[in-house]
Amino acid sequence: MAEYTETQRKILKIGKREFLAKGFKDASLRGIVKEAGFTQGAFYGYYPDKAALFDALVSEVADGLMEQFKMAQQAHFELIPEDKTAQSRELSTDYLNRFINFIYDNFDTFKLLICCSEGTKYSNYVHDLVEVEIAQTEIYYDRLRQLGKLDGTVSRELHHMITSAYFTAVFETVAHDMTREHAVQYVNELAVFFNCGWDGLLRLK
Repeated sequence: MAEYTETQRKILKIGKREFLAKGFKDASLRGIVKEAGFTQGAFYGYYPDKAALFDALVSEVADGLMEQFKMAQQAHFELIPEDKTAQSRELSTDYLNRFINFIYDNFDTFKLLICCSEGTKYSNYVHDLVEVEIAQTEIYYDRLRQLGKLDGTVSRELHHMITSAYFTAVFETVAHDMTREHAVQYVNELAVFFNCGWDGLLRLK
């Protein structure tokens, strides 16, 4: 966890409010500095530009979810030597619940990432998650096929479309300001729907 000065905390608080209200592209750096009561020079002593301020607000949480996501991928590979690959769908749903609670523990940050990041390097954040998911899952499925633990095939194009639709649907919780309780119910229903579809295409053993 980063340590901030009182000045930085004030800049971050006002910056977050400005980005949430207007999005990154329309947020006014001059307005942020003015509201904070600082000079432009004081601001630049902490952040070189508006993008750096946005990055300071979201990077730790964005990286945190990505790391959790990679851990979830590894957990699936650990099912193989334990001969528990048939439990992959249940494991995915378990991690989905962990992810949604992490998202709601950091809701404002994910609101910035999902709804306010156009014009920043985070504008493709969901797409980046999708690409990690597809790359690792295809390696996992290839391993299962070699072991005779998976029947069925799916093209990369269809895999990408389904995965992209799934991630977009999950982050609708943030876009539509669902309560945590509603979001948990929603993503678990979503998991049932998508798992049934995957089971129709790929049968785990």
